[in-house]
Order: sequence, then structure tokens, then C-alpha cells
Amino acid sequence: MPLSRHLWRARIGHRILPDEQGGHAFWLLDPAQLDAFNQAMQAWQQGVEVKPAANPQSLTARLRRLPLTVTLMLLALLVTLAFEYLLGPVVFLLVSFTPMQFEAGQVISLPLMETLSSGQWWRLITPIFIHFGWMHLVFNLLWVWVLGEMIEKNHGSLRLILLVVFAALVSNSAQFLFNGSSQFGGLSGVIYAYLGYIWLWDRRHPQAALGLSNGLVIFMLGWMLLGMTSFSGSLGLNMANEAHLGGLLAGLAFALWPWSTKRNNT
Repeated sequence: MPLSRHLWRARIGHRILPDEQGGHAFWLLDPAQLDAFNQAMQAWQQGVEVKPAANPQSLTARLRRLPLTVTLMLLALLVTLAFEYLLGPVVFLLVSFTPMQFEAGQVISLPLMETLSSGQWWRLITPIFIHFGWMHLVFNLLWVWVLGEMIEKNHGSLRLILLVVFAALVSNSAQFLFNGSSQFGGLSGVIYAYLGYIWLWDRRHPQAALGLSNGLVIFMLGWMLLGMTSFSGSLGLNMANEAHLGGLLAGLAFALWPWSTKRNNT
């Protein structure tokens, strides 16, 4: 048992079973750990205690490998907290796609040129961070984590941030240009860009596929199509349909770029 604990501290999966000669046989769960096993046995024979190795599947280890995904989620959480509990409409006015003003008791979205001419370029991106209600936020953060981890872990943070910026520009612009209002927000356009990118990447590069399940694709596309029907309104759903479609097309276009298929090893 002390030897077995020593091996488990070194993260070497194993079984120790009696053999036919009355001794013991070591069985490794992963043959690739043979060298690590030999080193751990040598340390045991020399009386050197092995320090517990970091579990690559632990939450802390996963967070460290996903700096952009974690940052994106934290920004969305903080902006939504400030909107819901601290500064209210002031936050919305700061992050909306175009500046807004009050006329005759109504909120009026100014033209896109107002954003560009005033140098408030951040507005082209920032609507993705504000969410209207906790269900809206939690639902989006779930998919940002699931899909964002697939991309960032395998393709790196640089490619992911380029995708986020491109998707935000396209989805936010599509939502504004088709509706003429800046009263929208959320990460859903970026999420559909993730979906489109991973789906087309897997089909263009099956040898380096990220493993997106068909069931998830069907669910997400079905959800988008539901939002485009009048039935969604009867359910109390108010979806940014143009942002969803714009994000999906942005992700597909992004996957057409001749990216390297080499996996990220950081």
C-alpha cells in the first residue's frame, strides 16, 4: 500500500496483482507512462518522496489553459452585475452599439456614423458583454465555456481572440443594421460563430477535428430557428436573431481561412 500511494501521488494509474510465482505484477493503465513508472520506482528505492503531480483535468489547471475564455466570461459577469445592481442604465448607455439619447420620453439609438465619427470604436464590440437577466447570462456562459474551451485548448488564445472580435463585429452590425436599434446585447452571436467555426473546421480537417457532436449542432441550429418563428414570442423569448445568424456566418467564414492544423501545446 505505501508503494501504491507513492505511485498514485506521481499520477501513475496502475494495479498491483499477485502473480503465479507468489510475487506481484504491476499493470499500468497507460503504457505510455512506463518511463514515468521506472523513475517513480527508482525514487522509491532511493527513499525519495514524490510530490503530488498536478492533475491536468483539475478545474484550476483547465482555467490556466484558457485565459481568454475565462477573461471573456468574467467581463460578461462583471458588466452584467454592474448593469443589474450598481449603475443600471448607465452601463447600458456605455456599452451599446451606438450612443443613445432620450426624445419625448423614448430612448432613441443614434446612427452608426455617430459611433465611428466620435471615436467610440469600443461600442462595435462591447454589446457582447451585457446580458439581460441571469438566465440569459448563465445560458451564454455555459456555451462560451464548452465551445470556447474546444477552440482555445486546441488552436490557442490568439486565434480565439481574432474569432471573438470578428464575430462581435459581424453579429453586432447585423443586429443593428436589420433593426436600427442598439437595444441588444449578449454573447450569443459569438457563440454561434464558435459553432460555425468548429463545425466547418471538423469537416475541412477531419484528421485534426475538435470533435463537435452532431446532436449539439442540431440543438443550437434548432434553437436559432425557433427564435425566428412567432412561436418564440408566445414563449416569452426575445432573441437577437440577426446576431445569431450573423455570428454563424462569421464563424463559417473564419474557418475558411487557411489556418494551421497544428494543435496548440501550451
